[in-house]
Amino acid sequence: MPIVGAFMKRGATVGITVTAAAVLAGAVVPLALAETGPGDGVPRGLAPFYSQRPAWGPCPAPDWPDLPGFPAPQPPEGIDCATVQVPLDYRRPDGPRESVDLSRKPASDPARRLGVLIPVPGGPGGSNLSVPEDSTYDALSVRYDIIGISPRGVAESQPLLCEGENVRRSARTRMTDAEMREYAEELRRHDQECERTAGDRRPHFTSANNARDLDVVRAVLGESKLNLMGQSYGTYVTAVYGSLFPDRLDRNVLDSAIHPEWTWREAWRQQPIAQRRTADAWMTWVAQRNETYGIGTTRKAVHATIEALRRDLEATPVEIDEGWFDGDSFDLAVGGMYDAPDWDYFAETVRTLRTALDDGRAVPRSVKKALTVQRRAIEDELPEMDAGLWESTNCEAEWPRDLETYFADMRAFAERYPYGWGATGAGPHECTFGSVERTEPLVPLRRTGYPAGMVVQQEFDPATPYAGGPAMANLLRHRLLTVTRDGVHVSYGSNECVTAAVNAYLLNGTLPKAKATCAGRPTPDVPADGSPGAGEAERPSLDEHTVAKEAEMARESTS
Repeated sequence: MPIVGAFMKRGATVGITVTAAAVLAGAVVPLALAETGPGDGVPRGLAPFYSQRPAWGPCPAPDWPDLPGFPAPQPPEGIDCATVQVPLDYRRPDGPRESVDLSRKPASDPARRLGVLIPVPGGPGGSNLSVPEDSTYDALSVRYDIIGISPRGVAESQPLLCEGENVRRSARTRMTDAEMREYAEELRRHDQECERTAGDRRPHFTSANNARDLDVVRAVLGESKLNLMGQSYGTYVTAVYGSLFPDRLDRNVLDSAIHPEWTWREAWRQQPIAQRRTADAWMTWVAQRNETYGIGTTRKAVHATIEALRRDLEATPVEIDEGWFDGDSFDLAVGGMYDAPDWDYFAETVRTLRTALDDGRAVPRSVKKALTVQRRAIEDELPEMDAGLWESTNCEAEWPRDLETYFADMRAFAERYPYGWGATGAGPHECTFGSVERTEPLVPLRRTGYPAGMVVQQEFDPATPYAGGPAMANLLRHRLLTVTRDGVHVSYGSNECVTAAVNAYLLNGTLPKAKATCAGRPTPDVPADGSPGAGEAERPSLDEHTVAKEAEMARESTS
């Protein structure tokens, strides 16, 4: 089962984590605003961090063995790396330190240089040190130094690690009461494992500290202002940075924005709701093509077919190349319909599978292969994140302690929103058990003193549901760019229209027009019932679909 709420970009490694507090006279006060030395703009006690001058040098060679015919990759040319130090606890700068790793590609036209651009990664729990060598940023790298960052807890030298496996990967979309209680106990044990491993560090990995780390990076780079491109969870960190350091933020883009009022339990609850909304859109599309697929003439009828097939798979899972495809696997696949170009592929898979089961025949090899590839495609989109960061950062917000609150939600979600993450999205978290101390309240988000930016939001995005885009844009008075009928999480670099709009803003300061849209990837060209070619138009076979999907996945893995 996927990590619920993993805010990452497809095909990239991204991540972020942070924390801290400032206590004056017993009251919690935002450190960035309250503890400033006279006239220097540097928070009191932090001068040693702000005055660092890192030793830039060649980036380390990738950790890759030399194999016959496959030489180990070499460090990228023209890109430097360095490490800076930040306080573990900004209230106690003389205490333990954390490291933040940086990579840098200098602007290729220094005479027209606009400053530095940091793509603020998502997660929390990944890294984007590779962005300076990513061709996606070629147009921007002419006038910006492109800075990659591996945040605190992600840096190789000081990872924040938990013992044990991430529990959510083995969770179920629909659970009995006994399974829910067992799931909660697994989370409790995992929380205890995290506490044993890194209990003294966990409270200091919050969004506010990550923003403070960014300001140390700004000073280390010798810049008066930062330009930020927040991606997924990085949109929230960017908004926090602008709230804490408004005079130090210039141009800013929020791509796949977190809803400003959903930190953090509600953010995960909303994901299965968004996945059900997209699954319903797919079911409606299939119903309009019953002459082609024959699984229902209305959305309600298609849904009934899906539920009956799910029951069959739960009772008798299908053996595939990589284990078994059961009811939970099917729920996950139905919830994966935010990839609109795959709508025909999955509908044909459902049609062929249902026909075989209804006829009492063995499931054809073509269907088993399709199920294998479709499950792998969804799992490939799950981020690789350092264990411990996602769990700890979530605990910067309050979570209910009463397990029955979660169980009631999980029962309702199993009934209403079972697809994708399903009941897991409404379930408890390591934070439920209160082992991570909350060191300060969440930073109130506001925009006062820095320029208007832009928010990019995708209509079908399951990780950061669409409502977060308009909400963040309204709160910060930014321009909203909507990507219609698409669910690609983080659109910059994957949607030409979005990439052009973001580049126009970052390079020329030109914001999109009000209510601007970019078209997402189109749905398959399958004629609807009653139109010419309905039920007879030539379409790829299931095997041809599978071959094409495997080729697409191979391209994405090397991009």
